[in-house]
Amino acid sequence: PVVRPVTNPQQYRLALDALPQLVWVAAPDGTLEYLNRRCAEYSGFAIDDLLGWDWSWVVHPADLPETLRLWTDSLRAGTPHRDEFRLRRHDGEYRWFLGRAEPVRDLDGNIVRWFGTCTDIDETRRAADQLRGVRMMFRALVERSEDGFVLAGPDGTVRYANPAAARLLDYPPDELGGTDLWGSVHPDDRARLVAWLDELAEKPGARLATAASFAQRRGGPRRLEVIGTNLLPDPDVRGVTVQLRPAAGE
Repeated sequence: PVVRPVTNPQQYRLALDALPQLVWVAAPDGTLEYLNRRCAEYSGFAIDDLLGWDWSWVVHPADLPETLRLWTDSLRAGTPHRDEFRLRRHDGEYRWFLGRAEPVRDLDGNIVRWFGTCTDIDETRRAADQLRGVRMMFRALVERSEDGFVLAGPDGTVRYANPAAARLLDYPPDELGGTDLWGSVHPDDRARLVAWLDELAEKPGARLATAASFAQRRGGPRRLEVIGTNLLPDPDVRGVTVQLRPAAGE
């Protein structure tokens, strides 16, 4: 964008103050020259105290070094800036913000100003962190389970198998991915299991159980209980989960 004269600066200032984002303007070297009213309301500091380069008053100490590094990199390269960091609110609470800044150039291509915004993303960020924590906890539980858990496609191709599944199927843990789940099934049971999976794949959300004999690399076949759940419609899974455990009497 090219800088053009503003005919009514006060009108623009009122508009910027009304925005829900924290809006700021910086000189070519990154020195803050302008902050809208929201910045003062959020931080509890006077605008004059926030101008300049000292962001340690409001940026979380753990985020400050990386925030300054990324901002300095944008200043040197003249490239748009994007970062996520926590800002201290007037009551002492830190909230996550998405910071963006664009360089504004004159007709000769020289940067004359930086226009930036900080948008509150705290709820979204905390929800994502919480979901990530739940997924990590769930994965840890699955990894330590005595039952075998396999995530397979509708054709029976293994996408994920926990250590217990590899142990029950007598496979090295890193060799199950990409293989046919029914590859080691006893020939007498294979056709039945393929039909069982086809039936399961046609019933979204269904849970079906059966049993089959699986060949072992060491010793004779082992009979396992097979419990499948159709999670193909679930956008976070898009597969069939198969639980394996020794059949009764094994």
